[in-house]
Amino acid sequence: MRAVAIINAKASTVLEMGPAVVHDIAQGFRTRGYDLEVELLPSENIEPALKSAAARPDLDAVIVGGGDGSLNVAASLLSGTGKALGVLPLGTVNLLARDLQIPFDVIHAVDALSNATVETIDLAEVNGVTFHSIAGLGFLAQMARERQRARKEVPFARWLAFALALWRALSRADRIALLIETDTGKITRRCSAVLVTNNIYRESEWTRRRMSDGLLEVHMVSGWTWWPLARAGLDVMMGRWRQSGRVESILGRELVITTRKTRVPVSVDGEIVTLSPPLHFRVRPNALKVLRPIPANATAQSAPYGSTSEVWRNSA
Repeated sequence: MRAVAIINAKASTVLEMGPAVVHDIAQGFRTRGYDLEVELLPSENIEPALKSAAARPDLDAVIVGGGDGSLNVAASLLSGTGKALGVLPLGTVNLLARDLQIPFDVIHAVDALSNATVETIDLAEVNGVTFHSIAGLGFLAQMARERQRARKEVPFARWLAFALALWRALSRADRIALLIETDTGKITRRCSAVLVTNNIYRESEWTRRRMSDGLLEVHMVSGWTWWPLARAGLDVMMGRWRQSGRVESILGRELVITTRKTRVPVSVDGEIVTLSPPLHFRVRPNALKVLRPIPANATAQSAPYGSTSEVWRNSA
């Protein structure tokens, strides 16, 4: 299998470790028998590079080093091409990497990707904008906006930037009136935070057991001050948010969210887009191929979820 690795120079891990991390990645693959092209690029050049890679007939996989935002662009462009997405978790949250059980240590991640299955997972979209993990409104969109701002102000300390963004977002908490239509009917709510997930997240780990169930789940936090948001956040951290009653959740294969606003900021895999309601959410089943590490003492045939189509190992 032939691949190229595209690394976001503004990813938080790259900023902390420096450009030498690219050498470590390239060397890590070489020592495992792979001769990959590795490109370190500024954020504005990531999308053109991914478009170029997606169009190359000689590539079977594209490995992306960055956060969930960079992976969102990659997922959008690689969907339907037959090329697999490999994830190097170099961002702050790294939701997709968690779900694929990819180690956060760079060299361990390289080692894991060097022996991986190719599986298919669902993608989701809102008004035609693709997301691989989550989309959020209200507080969650404000949080994403503040994270972008804090990353510029504190580029070398990602958790400090995250804490700064959280404090600012909580201090600006507001609520929005929504009409939510699902497969089972309509409800109206006034919420401070709305999160739509691609498939179902587990309560205790905030990861997905399966990534190909063809389901959306919408989670809502009522109230408009920092206190209900803080309590809901604590419930998530303690792994009890489904039991606490402070987060209301609804399942569906498609849903529509309507608000009185003419333009709504939406956090899509951590990046802000502004959309016009109504917001139409839907699942795109088995839309993306991904590289998922084979667990220790397991074979490709025993991979726990997804549809395995082949194994990526160096057989040259």
